[in-house]
Formats: sequence, C-alpha cells, structure tokens
Amino acid sequence: MLLVNVAQIPPEGMDLDTEIHPGEVHLDGEESFVLQGGSLRGRVERGDENTVHLRGRLVTRLGLECGRCLEGFTLGVDQELDLFYLPHREDQGDEEEDEVELSDREMVVAYYRNDRLDLGEIVREQVFLALPLKRVCREECLGLCPACGTNRNASRCTCAPVEAADPRLAALRKLLERGSS
Repeated sequence: MLLVNVAQIPPEGMDLDTEIHPGEVHLDGEESFVLQGGSLRGRVERGDENTVHLRGRLVTRLGLECGRCLEGFTLGVDQELDLFYLPHREDQGDEEEDEVELSDREMVVAYYRNDRLDLGEIVREQVFLALPLKRVCREECLGLCPACGTNRNASRCTCAPVEAADPRLAALRKLLERGSS
C-alpha cells in the first residue's frame, strides 16, 4: 500500500523508495490513459503543526492514444516533487458560499486525513498534471486521412485533399466568389 502513517515518521525524516502499481493509484475507471508502473523515491519529513513535507521524484510511464492517428504510444513522466501537507480539520464543515477566497498558504498546501498520507492520491494527482493537453505520438504525426481513414504515417492514400468548409462562413464565401467574378 502507498500509505504513510504520519505519527510514525521519525524526527529525522523517512526515506521513500516505492514501486508504483496501477491498482494502488486510485485510477479505477480511467479510460484516457493506462498507468504502466513506475517508482516514487524521496523523503518525507514532519514539521511543526503536523505539517508533512514530501520531496522526491516520480518516474512512471503512461500508455496513451494519439489524437491524430489513434495509435497507442508511451509517454514518460519524470516529475520532481516538493509538496506540503497539513492535517484536514474536520471542524471546517462544508461552506455553502458561492465564492470562497483561498489564502496563499492554501494554494500550495494539500491535506491528509486520519493521520495517514496517501501516496497513491499524490501519484494520481501528479499523473493528471503531467498529461499533455494535446496527446500526439510525435509532433510531426500526419494523422488519419479524413476520406478513407488510412494512417498517413504508415502509408500514402490516393484521396484528393479535402477542403474543410466551415458552414458558418458560407455567406462570406458567396460574397468573395461574387466579388472575384
């Protein structure tokens, strides 16, 4: 398990050297990528007011699908970690306000519950932060032919280039055609 009992962290700190298995990272039902294992290495130290400081490195691999050619590819994640945690206060309650102002401290601090720091949740969070917005196998990926569906990276097709016609610009296109004749 990827759980650290905060009360058992010695005053001098504790070294982490943990292999990551996909089932321990709270990714049940996630379909946009596959966690292929990895490691979390670093150091956990307790500070004043029950703060916990985690410094280390997350190294893992994600199996993704290219958004252009739909082929699978592997993305390496090598993330430096420097995270702070405080105990979650149960007396805060659920505030029913439309707007809640966060202090600077709350923007850089996360919380742990029941005197346990869940490293699986930390890995999950870091994996989602490392995911690229544009998931492509390589920047020069040619993608699929919109007419026949051939993967242009693997072979050439004989389809004529398809002009993408935006129907919202049809009126403008008519004006331009009328002006050029």
